[in-house]
Amino acid sequence: MSTKKYSIRKVAVLGSGVMGSQIAAHCVNAGLDVVLLDLKSDDPNRPNKTVEESLQKASKMKPAPFGKPDFAQRIEVGNFEDDFDKLKEADWICEVIIEKMDIKKEMMSRIEKIRKPETIVSSNTSGLPISEISEDCSDDFKAHFLGTHFFNPPRYMKLLEVIPTATTSEDVTEFMHRFCEKTLGKGVVICKDTPNFIANRIGIFSIANIMPYFFDGDFRAEDIDLLTGTLTGYSKAATFRTADMAGLDVTNHVAKNLYPSIPDDEMRETFNLPKEFEKMVEEGMIGNKAGKGFYTKQDGEYLVINPETYEYESQQQLEDPILDEAKKIKDTAERLKFLVFSGEKIGDFLWNVHRDLLLYAANRIPEITDSPLSIDRAMQWGFNWEMGPFERWDALGLNNMVERLEKEGAEIPELISEMMDAGISSFYEDGKVYDPQSKSMVDIPPEAKGEVKVHHLRKQKSPVMENKSVSLHDMGDGVALFEFHTPNSTLGSELVQSLYNSLDTVKDQFDALVISHDADNFAFGANLKEALVAKQNNDWDSVVEAVENFQKTAVALRYAPFPVVAAPFGKTLGGGVEFCLYSDKVVAHHELYMGLVEVGVGLIPAGGGTTELLRRAMEKLEGDADPLPFIREAFKTIGMAKVSESAHLARELGYMRDSDTIVMNRDLLIKRAKEEALNLVHAGYHSPAETPIKVLGKTALAAMKLMLHVMHEGKYITEYDKVVAERVAYVLAGGDLSEAQEVPESYLLKLEREAILECLQDDRTLARMEHMLKKGKPLRN
Repeated sequence: MSTKKYSIRKVAVLGSGVMGSQIAAHCVNAGLDVVLLDLKSDDPNRPNKTVEESLQKASKMKPAPFGKPDFAQRIEVGNFEDDFDKLKEADWICEVIIEKMDIKKEMMSRIEKIRKPETIVSSNTSGLPISEISEDCSDDFKAHFLGTHFFNPPRYMKLLEVIPTATTSEDVTEFMHRFCEKTLGKGVVICKDTPNFIANRIGIFSIANIMPYFFDGDFRAEDIDLLTGTLTGYSKAATFRTADMAGLDVTNHVAKNLYPSIPDDEMRETFNLPKEFEKMVEEGMIGNKAGKGFYTKQDGEYLVINPETYEYESQQQLEDPILDEAKKIKDTAERLKFLVFSGEKIGDFLWNVHRDLLLYAANRIPEITDSPLSIDRAMQWGFNWEMGPFERWDALGLNNMVERLEKEGAEIPELISEMMDAGISSFYEDGKVYDPQSKSMVDIPPEAKGEVKVHHLRKQKSPVMENKSVSLHDMGDGVALFEFHTPNSTLGSELVQSLYNSLDTVKDQFDALVISHDADNFAFGANLKEALVAKQNNDWDSVVEAVENFQKTAVALRYAPFPVVAAPFGKTLGGGVEFCLYSDKVVAHHELYMGLVEVGVGLIPAGGGTTELLRRAMEKLEGDADPLPFIREAFKTIGMAKVSESAHLARELGYMRDSDTIVMNRDLLIKRAKEEALNLVHAGYHSPAETPIKVLGKTALAAMKLMLHVMHEGKYITEYDKVVAERVAYVLAGGDLSEAQEVPESYLLKLEREAILECLQDDRTLARMEHMLKKGKPLRN
């Protein structure tokens, strides 16, 4: 029996609450057909009112569960009474109903009567035993049943815990692992069917274990969040902000359910949460959804709760010389070790918290999983921790830890003793991870099957070319990869020049080029600091040269004699967009925040961006249609610095074409970009011919100026916004030509260069650039 017999096109989601409606939304984002059912409403005119209202709520959520607002219309709605037979068509039925065992079991017996033989059924419970939910069903049903535990919000959280039972077919587990990874874009961790699986078992332990230090008055909430945030390799949201985001009622519910189901857990009492915490929950202080939890926002300020009075007060800054020392240490693991072993109050707190967490995690093997790597990934993907518990063991040093633990009379976990006996003193080393089953180091499996990461390429062979800003790698099969490694992926002159020069190398040694890298964001646009310094030093020639080089490089991507594929992800702004616009194909991660945002700093897109959006607007024209509305759209996109909230919306804004590809799993992005590059090569790639672009001249210019006049009069834009936007309008109109005509691309590119140089000679632009560099947000002058 092979996994090929399974395929999922149609998904039925049962239960349209917060999680159900968002799981349905994410399946639609991934291009699946979805039916969403819930209880029948009492309203005779609206039997599906429950689901309809849930979808309306989901559509208004921030961050948005849907990749595009109109995706909500693609979900077929229904109710459990009238529409249950729709499950006959489903390839996967995902149950997300109330967390009550008897009701879930009853639902399973209904599903069993109607499902077709290959249909996979899963339960999205966060705590109930998976095997018990299906225990009354047939063997065939049980073979096709497992747990799929999504994390909230399902679109954005990478972790998906897949929980097979003893009776789940291995083929079903393997198929769902790969389907959730590739189609839904998830980081999948296979869990044992133990209470709360992996991430919540460790994550809620960590939060519960830290709470007494707050309620007993040792530290303020914001102090604890500082000490258990990015400083020590946790998440930005740290401890209490994470609890507020998840909902304190949820944390309370998980801990209460967990306590009775883990009688043999050595730290069971930790889950008996402080009475003061329960009082917060009773009084409705349950976190972000209630507007108040450990924190609340009033008049634009985040206030913090006082555990004695339950009143909110201003935050205070934790001052300690040890923190000043720690902040000088760049490497998180070294910083963590320094702080944990620093002694004094902060060091003691961090030692106590880490001692408990690291012992707890080590003692959960093999109870909740056989793999330390699975626990680390679950915490990274489900709680956004930078370092998982076993990476922390390595950072602090197994020998150091054991020595101090023995001094304190702590019991050393079996896992650690076994490692020490085998002479193994770290969980991770040289691309390998400790495997307790074989008691040896094994290769770290990829985060997604077939993934290509730049750091893997670097291990295999040295880059073809490298400097401070970039590297050019050989990906094999005749495809090169151009990687940025500037801070924040800004596009400075060295990077731009290197990209231009590397086109010759690719022409001589390769068949195709992919542009991408491993950082969190693809590109933050041009390096403003470089331009500002040159201008302030009166080095105008180098400013002109930088503008010309940037444009020349972007345009060269299109006319290179080989295919160029850009693979953007995360924030892709300014010049980063222009590199994508001039590539032959874009393979984008679904989470793409793409925008030509130059006007915010008093500039215009001049790496071909303005010209290319005009070309794309004109390509939409059919027959004798009026081009003006299309030019206006491009003008609004640039003038309002519109940024897409997904790759689907980037398509709508004209930053991506219909023929461009959207990939759900970031880990598979470079792999897919390479495949698309090879497809172009195999199809006998020829670079496109230069074609003229139609412009309207004065007619378009007058129309855009009128728009700006109205916006300025209505105080929607400042005086200088109007000046900058008029420069954009001038390019989009093709200048003040007296009649509509076709012009060469080079003519528009020249207008772009002239316009941006005008901006750069204006003190108001320089003020905007300085403000952006200092404050990180636009100046409205």
